[in-house]
Amino acid sequence: MSNKPLIAVWGNPGSGKTVTTIKLAKAFAAKKKNVLILCCDALCPSASTILPQAAKQQRSLGELLSLPALTQEELLRFALPLDGSPHVALIGYKKGDTAFTYASYDRERAVDLLTLARHLADVILVDCSSYLSADPLSTVALELADTVYRLHSCELKSLMFYASYLPLLSDLRFRRSLNVSVLSNVKAGQDEREYSQVFGGIEVTLPYVTELEQQTADARLLDDLSGKEAKTYLSGVEHLIQLALPEEHPHVAKSKDKSSTTPIHNSTTLNLLNWLKSFLPKRRGDGQ
Repeated sequence: MSNKPLIAVWGNPGSGKTVTTIKLAKAFAAKKKNVLILCCDALCPSASTILPQAAKQQRSLGELLSLPALTQEELLRFALPLDGSPHVALIGYKKGDTAFTYASYDRERAVDLLTLARHLADVILVDCSSYLSADPLSTVALELADTVYRLHSCELKSLMFYASYLPLLSDLRFRRSLNVSVLSNVKAGQDEREYSQVFGGIEVTLPYVTELEQQTADARLLDDLSGKEAKTYLSGVEHLIQLALPEEHPHVAKSKDKSSTTPIHNSTTLNLLNWLKSFLPKRRGDGQ
């Protein structure tokens, strides 16, 4: 693993990818790590909801990817510092951008961007688009990442999403990363145990936090969290950081090694299919 980790945050729509990315960035920054966030979703740009007051100063990730050539100087020019977080900067799509606003780009351009980003920051966090077919940068990030946080939510929609998308990630080039399965935004009363069994290999659970929902609605994700709910949530965020930085947290290195060798793509897909079959009506002659 590089000493400047590339971390991809990916999951089904509504699983809390952007929220988790911002809170991870704040936690890394508290450890004096310089963090660059790449918000990849052009279908629903999130940067303006994180820094609405800086919308006029923001330059678009789409524009950056469309430049004739990429350089470190251009990345620095497009990076938008986060208020109150001197160690964090963000590059994302602007309000009003669509998937057709800028020229398309190829895999090589995405690789160049991520490679240059490693030279500029201690940690690169890629807030991936859920729909990989619409976003080459997210796909390449999942391929090149040192760690992938795979967010699941406790709902049928999440199961359907992963049943469709996990087979697309079965190629060997996606297996070099440490994949960490996260059960996200878990509310009281939800059957956390059943969903954990279906998804398989859940390592971290991030609970629903009322204050966090309010921060999202008010575009205040850069604010700190407080209270009992927040303590449990922030403990989960810290666990994610420990998994991504095993050299700084040797007590979790053994767990990391075990996770990185588990064939989670096939096993999770099989669990999902078996779970879905349980809802199908039994045919005459099937076992009871």
